[in-house]
Amino acid sequence: MTREDRLPRRPRRRRWPLVLGIVLVVLVLLAILADRVALWVTEDAMAAEIKKEGFPSKPDVTVEGFPFLTQVAKRHFGDVRLKAKNIPVGPLNVTRLEARATDVRLNSDYQSGILGNVNGDAFVGFGDLAKAGGSGLSFEADGPDKVKAKVGAFGLDATAIASVKKEGNNIRVKALSAEGLDLSDLGDDLDFTVPVNGLPLGMRFDSLSVTASGVLLRVSGTHVTFSQ
Repeated sequence: MTREDRLPRRPRRRRWPLVLGIVLVVLVLLAILADRVALWVTEDAMAAEIKKEGFPSKPDVTVEGFPFLTQVAKRHFGDVRLKAKNIPVGPLNVTRLEARATDVRLNSDYQSGILGNVNGDAFVGFGDLAKAGGSGLSFEADGPDKVKAKVGAFGLDATAIASVKKEGNNIRVKALSAEGLDLSDLGDDLDFTVPVNGLPLGMRFDSLSVTASGVLLRVSGTHVTFSQ
């Protein structure tokens, strides 16, 4: 018996647990990648269809929730975020729109569906509001429902305070006071309404508030359909 035969043999290391672990990690990564790719494809396709409901260009669409493929299988998405810019709404320009849609259901063709509920904010800058008034005004904030306005009267720039309120489906701007002038001297320059018509997705105008740089409109919709 040789010396080598007398030495105890080292047991072979079992490598299958390591190999199995690597395989599992690779499979998980592939599943996550497939989930993310499906998400990006669906968001882009959904944005293309929603664009046809009153947006001048494709909105940014983000579907919340993970994993995503389970939502695709059910054709039901609990939380979808929309963002868009520069949307013409009647005589107004909505600088930006941010909305959240819940209970979104796709039809079997995956190219049409229903947004169960939509709630969001549509922002109109002071410049766009003044332009819609049509009288060369300029505005700055003066509280949650008022603006300070510069308006030309008798060849001078007068300063006035005006209320900004929702009136029906319109934004109503009405002078409350003017420095050194009677309100009648302003004529209709600071007493006008601007219709809020043609919101995308058929959303309605619910309320408004004055912010530091413009007017924020609260908008909403229920059972909003979109399709090719």
